[in-house]
Amino acid sequence: MSAVRSVVLYIPQLKLGGAEISMLRLAQGLQARGIAVALAVHRADPAAQALAGGVELLSLDADRTLAVPGRLARLLRRRRPDVMVSALTHSNIVAVLAARGTAVRTVLTEHAPIDSMRRLDRSSRYRATLALMPWVYRFGDAIVAVSEGVRADIAAHLHRDQRRRVHIIANPVLPKDWRERADAPLDDEGYGADDEPVVLSVGRLSEEKNVAGLIHAFARLRASMRLRLVVVGDGPQRPALQALVDELGLGPAVRLLGQRDNPYPYMRRARVFALASQFEGFGNVLIEAMACGAPVVSTDCPVGPREVLAGGRYGLLVPPDDSGALAEAIERQVRHCDPQVVAAAREYALQFTVERSAARYLQLFERLLDDAAPRR
Repeated sequence: MSAVRSVVLYIPQLKLGGAEISMLRLAQGLQARGIAVALAVHRADPAAQALAGGVELLSLDADRTLAVPGRLARLLRRRRPDVMVSALTHSNIVAVLAARGTAVRTVLTEHAPIDSMRRLDRSSRYRATLALMPWVYRFGDAIVAVSEGVRADIAAHLHRDQRRRVHIIANPVLPKDWRERADAPLDDEGYGADDEPVVLSVGRLSEEKNVAGLIHAFARLRASMRLRLVVVGDGPQRPALQALVDELGLGPAVRLLGQRDNPYPYMRRARVFALASQFEGFGNVLIEAMACGAPVVSTDCPVGPREVLAGGRYGLLVPPDDSGALAEAIERQVRHCDPQVVAAAREYALQFTVERSAARYLQLFERLLDDAAPRR
């Protein structure tokens, strides 16, 4: 029987983002193993409540970040969990401050390479966060990186004696019912209805996902091939991306579908799955697409895709921000995809389950509880 009885997971908001969904799936995986689990967020709005499903959602009722450490500390003293897991650097700092003076073990998770995030976020707030990171993280009990690339990146920003506390645990990607979800009917009459091969991408429509680069690559292909591009996801760049589609005269050949609760049926029917990101900490959607049997093309961006695709064994890797190379790789997968590679990729992807990731986290929690010398 596990010594771990209760866990609180803390993240500012529960939304359809990579780190947030990973935390939710971890909560579900731990709950399935009999652990009492709750997700603490700044505000539990109706959208977050709906997304949480059967996981208890705790609202800190905080509109200002400065109010969070005190409220989270009171929550920890009231509920007395064995472990708190947090995600994202600024939230990890808050979590450590809140846990000071308690017996709660803290596990700080990092989901993206800091060097890439720093180029995206040049704010003084983020610079201050990075300056605080090595000083505050020494009070955390463990640090989890979601990939070897993230581990190496994080280690470069920590003091030498902290690096031994960095563990690698892959994201919990495939839920227990993923096969049923992939086999679900696709309620979208326009998806592949005319038998034109579909190039699919799934992700937030934000700068780092570089969907504009994918659209430019598709425009090259469309000049000589009958294809369709479908993008599942939403975000701040959607109006600009639609304007780009119109500007390039791609019209109905490109569809920006917005968010979908279940993208797996789209992946299962895609001729190619394409990811054009400028950086990824892991690349959950690559695992999901491979599990659904879609041939994959990805940019070889820092840091996840090269690891996920085993250096190109399970999909094609191309340089970031090179629409010509991306177009060539997509065409190659459309015309000459190797079924044996797709089958091997699918088998490989099946190891990245919620159950396996939750078990790895639980092993880490138990080691922390066995440690009789907490750092406080």
